[in-house]
Amino acid sequence: MTEPIRCSRCQGELTHRRRSQLLVVGILLCTPALIAIRIPLLWLPAIIMILAGFYLIYWATAGRGLWCRQCKAIPR
Repeated sequence: MTEPIRCSRCQGELTHRRRSQLLVVGILLCTPALIAIRIPLLWLPAIIMILAGFYLIYWATAGRGLWCRQCKAIPR
């Protein structure tokens, strides 16, 4: 059995997600939100979608698809 990947901060177990899936979902969240930002009624949902999309894109690229279950952080 393989040893799970550990967090460098707290030594907790890291959850691994597919980077391609995180990237695609992040881009899909940002695209309609950029169109919806033109309608004042949809500004708040559009901003929330854009922030969530950017977070998923960051998680896929800089975080390499890893996330710590204990300290709730993306390892560096």
